[in-house]
Amino acid sequence: MNMRTRLASVLLAAPLMLGSVAVTTAATSTPVFADAACSSNVSVYGTLADGRLTYTVLDPDNGNVIKVVTSAATLGFTPKALATLNFNTLLITSTGGQLYRVDISTNNTSLTFNTPVALGGGWTHDQLAYDGHGHLYGIADGTLLQYVVSGTKPTSGQVGMRKEIGTGFTLKTLTAVGDDTLAGTTSSGELLNYKIDASGGWTRIELLSSGWSAFSDLLSPGGGLYFGKMPDGSMYWYEDQNPNNNHGGDITYHLDDPVSSRGWTQTLLSAQPATCTVKAPENTLGANIARIAIGELGTTETDCQKYGAGCGDIAWCAMFAKWVWREAGVTGLPSTNFARGLGDWGVDKGLFKYRSGSGNGNPKVGDWVIYGSPANAGGGHVQIITKVHSDGRITIVGGNQSNKVTTYTVNPANARSGSDNLPISGYVSPPGA
Repeated sequence: MNMRTRLASVLLAAPLMLGSVAVTTAATSTPVFADAACSSNVSVYGTLADGRLTYTVLDPDNGNVIKVVTSAATLGFTPKALATLNFNTLLITSTGGQLYRVDISTNNTSLTFNTPVALGGGWTHDQLAYDGHGHLYGIADGTLLQYVVSGTKPTSGQVGMRKEIGTGFTLKTLTAVGDDTLAGTTSSGELLNYKIDASGGWTRIELLSSGWSAFSDLLSPGGGLYFGKMPDGSMYWYEDQNPNNNHGGDITYHLDDPVSSRGWTQTLLSAQPATCTVKAPENTLGANIARIAIGELGTTETDCQKYGAGCGDIAWCAMFAKWVWREAGVTGLPSTNFARGLGDWGVDKGLFKYRSGSGNGNPKVGDWVIYGSPANAGGGHVQIITKVHSDGRITIVGGNQSNKVTTYTVNPANARSGSDNLPISGYVSPPGA
């Protein structure tokens, strides 16, 4: 952007009231960056202190609440641990040690369920998690146990083959993140993964050593997505760019864009497992560029000098775009600080991809988005693509947007930006992508 254009960053908060559950939803366009492929929206079941159930639908693309419904009926027992088996089947233990199957009848505009079916006693587990692949896990007195679930609506004989995995599991939260893969947090703040092998052996992986102690509930639909509930009723979402690399350094935090700032009053929560799976990035350079760009979100003009000399004194969107590529290892970048000049450089290097008419063009993660025709002139803007949606929209991160680094989602066919309010002329791909 060659004259500072102030983009309105709008965060609309409104309480969504259903039953006694009030969830404050955020109407934003914050992107998902985890390499996750989700078969549907995220389904989350919960229990309230009075024994009623809740059902919440979350959008995996932005963490937003789509709907909440609350049952009128109560379970008839005090729940202790909860695991979602599938879209309409829950396993819930009581404080008396009984395991129940709860079949959901409707969860669209209302939430109803059949009379809970007792499956057996002796279930003294503090936590339950189902991995979506036939294994139910539970922790009782620090011991991790595994059970085989052999039916979508299991009877008492279809939840069994109890296997003791190990002891010393003093986790504050527990969720399943994949096939025989669990995640949990500790009171000291660790985020841990546990991978269970076919023989019952297990591997403990410390993703992060601190910062995760506050959550009262942690849930995941898989694919590197995490949702954490705080004791004050807020809910936050997190994305692991590569859940298989055994470290949490690439987890994206959305602290400025919570799922909800209040209203999650459930005593137990559980997400439908295996809704999302890990999709390996096709363009590792582009993914790295997107990761770096997202990591700069919130940086203000007063702190932008690292992007280039004079940042803040002159328009700095091009400085930011070049800096991100440089941090990702791209060399030979142009000296121009005109956004449209970056497009001109892309044409010269054979890296520019034109967008014409009402089409979206061919945007890829990591590309520069150029507003205004390529030329070493002002009036335009440049951003970095961090996600390409299936409907053709793109999520971008840009500098000098409301005098800071921000993100939002646009339709390339009608998006405009820059001091001259110019349309997207095309995209510049990083060399080697």
